[in-house]
Amino acid sequence: MPHVFRRTTGLLATGLLGLAASLLGAEGTGFVGIANKDGVWWFTAPDGRTFLSVGANHVEGLYWQSPNNREFVRQTYGPDLVSTDGQINEGGEAAKKWAANVARSFESAGFNTFGFHNPLSPSLRAASKAYYVVELDLHTPWGWNMTRPQLLQAMRRRPTDIFGEAFRQSVEANAAEFVKPRATDPMLLGYAYTDGPPWTVSDGPDSIAVKKLSDAERVIHPWNLALMSLPANAAGKQAWLALMKTRYPTAEKAGATYGRPEATWESLGAVTDWRKLSDAKQAAADSVAFLDVIMRQWYTIRHAAIRKHDPHHLILGDKLNLGRDHRYPSELARSLEAMQPFVDVINIQYYAPAAEQIKTLGLLHRLSGKPILNGDTACNPLWEDNPITNTDFYGKLGLTYADHVTQLFALPYFIGWHHCGYIRGLRKPYLEALQKGDTRTAKSYEDAHHTYREGFFSELEEPIAPLLAPLSQALRDSEKVHAGAKGK
Repeated sequence: MPHVFRRTTGLLATGLLGLAASLLGAEGTGFVGIANKDGVWWFTAPDGRTFLSVGANHVEGLYWQSPNNREFVRQTYGPDLVSTDGQINEGGEAAKKWAANVARSFESAGFNTFGFHNPLSPSLRAASKAYYVVELDLHTPWGWNMTRPQLLQAMRRRPTDIFGEAFRQSVEANAAEFVKPRATDPMLLGYAYTDGPPWTVSDGPDSIAVKKLSDAERVIHPWNLALMSLPANAAGKQAWLALMKTRYPTAEKAGATYGRPEATWESLGAVTDWRKLSDAKQAAADSVAFLDVIMRQWYTIRHAAIRKHDPHHLILGDKLNLGRDHRYPSELARSLEAMQPFVDVINIQYYAPAAEQIKTLGLLHRLSGKPILNGDTACNPLWEDNPITNTDFYGKLGLTYADHVTQLFALPYFIGWHHCGYIRGLRKPYLEALQKGDTRTAKSYEDAHHTYREGFFSELEEPIAPLLAPLSQALRDSEKVHAGAKGK
């Protein structure tokens, strides 16, 4: 099917689904949904009311274990809040008090969703009226912003044969553990996958590390190369061979691209070490085609595993790294096409000024036809460390945030904003470096003035008023602003 026709039919299907969701949302389905009302997209509550998801991430017990607030926590909650494994000690009175305090502050600030990277705390769920996101983490080998050399190394260690039975079983087990128990929960916003899937790769073509790579490593996508390098009987290797048979009339023609002109299909299957290429341009085209197959397999398997247990809740999919992906519009378009039938919302991570985000989000919506949730963001990422008493810094930052969210919610297809941090606390890698006595790593954070995570409350759970006041007002006004996007 031609590429453009697939996209057109996908957009038509999305429009019909959006109309159906709008009609269902008018009466309520008992679950969170999405709806397009007069050209404006919304989340719909279980009772059918429309809303925007305003969330915060990293509401984690880690931030109640800092050297800076250890005594405050002991006096406020007693010695039993945190268990020996560093988690909130669920079931105790300390956890109930902690959850009640967090829920009260969270909701009074204007937030209504616990977003990505939040532990599924039973105490917090019981205390709060907020929606929440479930992260279906498969412990994938990639990191959210890996370069090509880093991704090659990670994929060599863990090739992740997405076509194999072991992978399918791991997805099924993950869904049985995290989806099945929540299939009837009306407060679940939706299911999310991983951070920054490697559908685009930050190559850094002029970097020393990239120049050291082999021809194949510079051209072929790291995941593709990992699967090509598996033994002949591996499912991933067979999937690659199956694609090659559709792209080349003979094994000799295929082999010629990869420096093996005398190849047979059997001998290509036996190759586990690819380095030199005879036709880098053709190998790159093969790589793009195989990555399309990988992406479709990824989204098909994950969608099926969720829908086996839960036919109702939204699928948010991967949190796309738009800071990287927006620089590769062709690759981004292909990834959106692959996921389009299998996700309900385009879920992204994007740290950038509002003007840049607006330009990119318009492209995302045109390509996908779906509403957009920025599931991990800050308008000024990596705030430099500042004492809470620096009211000038936080006052200016609060006004910037207020303007930022107002501009974004003025877009008719932008339906959610989840901030990368709730409480201002020492960052996890910095805290770990201190605990290990790793002075070099600790000093790197200190020299960069980035020892603290961005957050709206101090480590003593006090609202940072100059920052939070203008933002909270903007959040209270967001639905009115969004409703005014009709016709835009």
